[in-house]
Amino acid sequence: MLLTNVVNDSVTAAEVLAERLPETLSGTAKRVYQALLIPAIENAKERGYVNPSRVTFHCPAEIISTSLGISRMSLWRAVQVLRAEGLVDNRAQKARLSCRGGAVRNTGSVWQIRLTPNHGSRCKLSYEELRHVWRPGFNDEVRQGRGSHAAVKAARARHALARPSGVTYKSNSQELDLELLLKHSVDSKKHTPSVDSLVCNKPKNAVLEVLLDVSSARRGQDTVQRVDLAAQALATALADHASVNFYRRLVWGLLRASQRGTDYFSTVYQMAVRAKVDYRESWSKKGGAVFCSRLKETRIWDEVMKT
Repeated sequence: MLLTNVVNDSVTAAEVLAERLPETLSGTAKRVYQALLIPAIENAKERGYVNPSRVTFHCPAEIISTSLGISRMSLWRAVQVLRAEGLVDNRAQKARLSCRGGAVRNTGSVWQIRLTPNHGSRCKLSYEELRHVWRPGFNDEVRQGRGSHAAVKAARARHALARPSGVTYKSNSQELDLELLLKHSVDSKKHTPSVDSLVCNKPKNAVLEVLLDVSSARRGQDTVQRVDLAAQALATALADHASVNFYRRLVWGLLRASQRGTDYFSTVYQMAVRAKVDYRESWSKKGGAVFCSRLKETRIWDEVMKT
């Protein structure tokens, strides 16, 4: 593939970031991380992110292993090492095929890549990222025979023609098939970004800062919108999307208390930030449960939630 300057910049950036990896990592793990960085950086550009610390995208594992010229088992072992380091998180995603009588098939994997290898919290896919429909045209791809399996088959045939005599597929080739990798992992600007760019463009914890703006809202529709946004922010930060109505009730209660002269917004914001950090660092498995438990230990619960 004839690389554009933009892609060349992403490849160079990936090489620089990969140099910051711990020396204890294996060569294969470093190659896999460097390869995953390229679509992560390209997706960040396509979506308009500003200095993101991590990027989430969708790509079948077989596309990545074929692009690298390694087996699926080698890729799996390298990913396990990278996950242990907190540099990568991935989960398989499934979809129901109407063209195959409603059969459930694997569309590929959702990947989250940390762009700061020498610092930052561990990668952890959110509920929204896992629930997102990453391949809306999956049915058409399968029906028309242009899915990832067909792409891998064509790529292997291409590689076989270009491979020197005596070199097998399983040889650890240092060449990366960028065309194959980027075609199946980078979203187009023509489509809605897969991850909310508003959140990714904000500094750390900025999404929760909307909670601090609720009390200054104008009466009427502006107040309703800010309350709803704050509730959604709490649910997202604490990975507790099933409790959005609870958070709406909480924010309305905080607003009523503020109008009576007692402002708890700052205190609740700090509690939410702490619970979010605990959840991100795997100190707790349920960020929303920890937040509510701590909230009940304060007088805020009695004054806001019980009145």
